[in-house]
Amino acid sequence: MERRVTNQEHTLNSLLEKAMKIRDDVVTGLHAAQGSALMESSARKLLENHIQIITHIVKQLSKDIQVLEAQIMERDNLAAGTTFAVKSLDHKNMMGIGDLRGRVARCDASIAKLSSDVGAEQQDILKLKQEVNELHSKLELKMKDMELKESGGISLRKGQGVQAEAEQS
Repeated sequence: MERRVTNQEHTLNSLLEKAMKIRDDVVTGLHAAQGSALMESSARKLLENHIQIITHIVKQLSKDIQVLEAQIMERDNLAAGTTFAVKSLDHKNMMGIGDLRGRVARCDASIAKLSSDVGAEQQDILKLKQEVNELHSKLELKMKDMELKESGGISLRKGQGVQAEAEQS
């Protein structure tokens, strides 16, 4: 695009130089021979030529402007499309981030609930251990008590059995 603009500028400069040369020739011709019919027709011819070159320059500039406007519109359309795509991606990303934040919040709430549940279960386990230890201690005491009673009952029976034998003899 830059090369094209440079070429257009070069063409425009060359046409403008020609137009200025013709204008200078017309002015010189008019000053040199103001009364001569031949010079007047030559000056008219030069003036017509000058007008044609100026008209050509204006037409060329008009075409160049149209080309540049089309290129600008194309660039603007691409920019608008890119902007729309970026906004769409940004919107999707924001929705995704919002969704992730919601998930993180739910996970945090679940972790807090599970943590409190684990703490409560640990307290229940400690209570059950204490109850088991108390029952185990009570059971041991009962077993010792029963052993003592049993061993006392056996010695009494032995003593009664020895007495019964003595009485029989």
